[in-house]
Amino acid sequence: MSLEALNKRIKTTTDLRDIVSTMKMLSSVSVGQYERALVSLNAYAQTIREGFQGLLQNDAFFYTPQPIKTPHPKTVAIVIGSDNGLVGRFNRDVMTTAKNTLAERNLLSDACFLCVGKRMGLMAETQKLPIAATYAISNSLKEIATVAAMVLMKLNDIIAKQQIEQVFVFYTYRQSGMVQHVEMRQLMPLPYTDLQELKHHKWEGKSLPLITAEREKLFSALINEYLTVILAQGLTASLASEHYTRMVNMQQAEQNIDASLEEMNLTYQQLRQTSITDELIDIVSGAESMKKKDKK
Repeated sequence: MSLEALNKRIKTTTDLRDIVSTMKMLSSVSVGQYERALVSLNAYAQTIREGFQGLLQNDAFFYTPQPIKTPHPKTVAIVIGSDNGLVGRFNRDVMTTAKNTLAERNLLSDACFLCVGKRMGLMAETQKLPIAATYAISNSLKEIATVAAMVLMKLNDIIAKQQIEQVFVFYTYRQSGMVQHVEMRQLMPLPYTDLQELKHHKWEGKSLPLITAEREKLFSALINEYLTVILAQGLTASLASEHYTRMVNMQQAEQNIDASLEEMNLTYQQLRQTSITDELIDIVSGAESMKKKDKK
């Protein structure tokens, strides 16, 4: 390779490194943004739990779960993925976990998929899975509540038309300092065991809250908020994990580019030194030739 071609390649690689470094920095900032939002959502989820606890510990309210009527109930799997690149097996891992989990519970044959992420929808279509709906995922924090509300509205419509008895949501989750994994949460039926624990859990305040609203309406409102916050948590955690994955990938790419640049710069210096040496030899040879001519 000529010096000119190698120099051009070094410049192109340096420009690529600048792009990779910028993407890594942007992903790093985004991870912190989504993780702070997730902390706020977790606090709101705790408030909803306390609302359930106050209602369930009221003697005038009783909750009896609806039993699953069929041995193989119809199921909706909400799978949350990414619409952006440079995230490796991010979408594939979520879809694989969802399919394997449903298959282990003998639910896959009667399940339909509600995909959050166009690429996730394309993957489900490629694998010939029944798709109830597909939604694009937004990177804006302001749009998370909107997407969650849209998914919940579609879910209510599917439940009413197809007599769905079970709903699960799958998304990638990363705890601080831990490896990412695919999380599964149950939306339907309501986790009766958790509600029973709340019913018997000691209230932290001095006295139970005074409930003036109708118990059934309040319970319905709490359920709606509960489902919305779980979907919002899933979307936010997925976005945080997506940017973390991209940040790690960009960091690895940056290290590989640095190694390539070091190697190319070393090669460039060697070629340049060889070129200078060849030029000096030509000059000395020419000078010696001129001296011989002068002597003659």
